[in-house]
Amino acid sequence: MEKKKSSFVQGAVILGVAGLIVKVIGAAFRIPLANTIGLIGTSYYDTAYPYYSWLLVISSSGLPTAISKMVSERVTVGDYRGAHRVFTTALQILLCIGLLSSILMFFAADYIARMHMLPESVYCFKALAPALFFVAIMCAYRGYLQGMQQMIPTALSQVVEQVGKLAIGLSLAFMLLPRGPEYAAMGALIGVTASELLALIYIMISYRRYWPKIRRQIERSARTEAKPVAGRLMAIALPITIGASISPLSSVVDSALIIRILLQLDYAKEAAQTAFSLLRTNVSTLTNMPGVLTMALAMSLVPAISAYHAKRDYTGMQDTARLGLKLALIIGLPCAMGLYILAGPILSMLYPNLTEAELALAIDLMHTSSIGVVFLSLVQSMTGVIQGMGRPNVPVFNLLIGFLLKVGTLVALMYIPEVNIQGAAVSTVVCYAFAGLADTIYVIRKAGLEIRLFDVVLKPLLSTAMMGFIVYMIHSFMADMEHETLATLASVGIGVFAYAVMAIYLRFFTREELAYIPGGRRIRKLMYNE
Repeated sequence: MEKKKSSFVQGAVILGVAGLIVKVIGAAFRIPLANTIGLIGTSYYDTAYPYYSWLLVISSSGLPTAISKMVSERVTVGDYRGAHRVFTTALQILLCIGLLSSILMFFAADYIARMHMLPESVYCFKALAPALFFVAIMCAYRGYLQGMQQMIPTALSQVVEQVGKLAIGLSLAFMLLPRGPEYAAMGALIGVTASELLALIYIMISYRRYWPKIRRQIERSARTEAKPVAGRLMAIALPITIGASISPLSSVVDSALIIRILLQLDYAKEAAQTAFSLLRTNVSTLTNMPGVLTMALAMSLVPAISAYHAKRDYTGMQDTARLGLKLALIIGLPCAMGLYILAGPILSMLYPNLTEAELALAIDLMHTSSIGVVFLSLVQSMTGVIQGMGRPNVPVFNLLIGFLLKVGTLVALMYIPEVNIQGAAVSTVVCYAFAGLADTIYVIRKAGLEIRLFDVVLKPLLSTAMMGFIVYMIHSFMADMEHETLATLASVGIGVFAYAVMAIYLRFFTREELAYIPGGRRIRKLMYNE
């Protein structure tokens, strides 16, 4: 039993580390891509990619989890033949889903592109269509190998995806740029399709490498009654898929509405594309980066809360949930403050090709969007807590309500000429604000949390304010010396150091909480001189 538990934890760590690497590479891809293909090019890219992400959810979210769960259940009782039957059935289902979604995206490309009033984006939709087929097949293999506790193939295939996208996508975008921004965007998305094919080839080779062992296990496995597989697979996968579809659906709404509304407000087509790209690529790429940290936090909270919940150790569950809430604010508040204060310097450093007017609009959008970073941190961390409590549908419902509020807010505000594109930024903040606060209130009520306001909220808030003041002063002083990039980097570094000093001085964590944190023993020496 201990060996199985160790294997499970090790597998979770492998997938967690791979997930973080994938997020970092993905964020790194968007910045040079935007600088390569320009704002018009990224408007085509960001019109097609949300549809791809949305359709991808059908094959890549719920079904791999269902496959992994059902395979693991059968392996636990030694039914390797039944486990492989789950795989073959799922592979047939995913082949059909992948083929249908690819055909749908390819042949609907012209219609969707015209609906978005960007007919040139048709090349992007068609470039992405085959990727849906490749990913669907790959997900069957990933789910099966994960159920067999073979996590490394899944982890490495995810890294292959991102590295391939970075190398092939950027190269093709650069090569095709002379033909026009729509072709450059198409090249970047051909890179996405090629990277998915490479990842599929890798995972199939991994499966073939494990096949002799799998075949021996199947041959030794007792013949059991063939239970229906397809129905149970879909029953497990459906609620997970619905929950996972909300976030990409939000991006689809942005893609479908923003440019259309701006054109109705008498924006020139190029101006509408520029505003859309500034929000969806230049700003969102940066405001989503802190999510890498809070997503890692959420991944660690789920098993910790689950263990306490299973043992009915409500004190341990409350302590861990309170620490999760505290860490969400400790991460979210300074990130939001840093992005707000250094919006201009960071944007001009990372996107040097922006004109003065484009930079000014991007800064305004960053000021609005940075507020959402705090609420996104709450959404991700509290979702981990609630899932650990065995109520996964609650954060899904809260996010769904947030999504509906987002759509209503976007439409209501964007049609006000003085607000226009800012309405889209505000709508995203509204979505995360509702979901984050609703999740937090649910955790406080259901877990019976006692929130010490000074300890949980005011300490990180005061430290963030002090950090913000120091960052502003340091950057202002160094920028006057005409070293803008150095001033930005130095401000970030000194800001991080100042926040860490405040964390130690104010003793952000109790002695008990430090036991849950990696490196907590060293931090304890600094905070408590022990």
